[in-house]
Amino acid sequence: MRVEDARLQLLMCLQAAGEEVRELEPRPAWKAFGEFMRHPVEVEEDALLYEYGTYSLEGPRRFVLSFCRQFDVDEDFAQALIQVRCDMEYEPTPALEALGTYSRWWSGGAGEPSLATVLDEIECRSEWEIIGVHRPVASSVYQERPC
Repeated sequence: MRVEDARLQLLMCLQAAGEEVRELEPRPAWKAFGEFMRHPVEVEEDALLYEYGTYSLEGPRRFVLSFCRQFDVDEDFAQALIQVRCDMEYEPTPALEALGTYSRWWSGGAGEPSLATVLDEIECRSEWEIIGVHRPVASSVYQERPC
């Protein structure tokens, strides 16, 4: 897969899992994201970020569950970061806010566990039970250059 095709590949993985971008469910979306992560891309660095927390960035305060694949690419003789993201936003209920914030990076570097191990580790985390009883108020899949 080429970096330029990454967002489309994620959308195809979500569709294969029966997920609609505007109405994502957290566990099936995570499984589809795991499938997306298994599609190799020839870049210098290919990383995974799983994170959640309650934020007020560009609108109302929301609990956000986010999956991100980050590519470090050569572009016009300079390094650039490209992220493909899958975000789900929730009303910040007391149960969701009690989860606090969490992030888990993985880049497959020396000494890190395998991608399969990290995907399983994240899937077995306890927050899924709490997040799973809530419905997202918004969800999105997009590609961006964070810097």
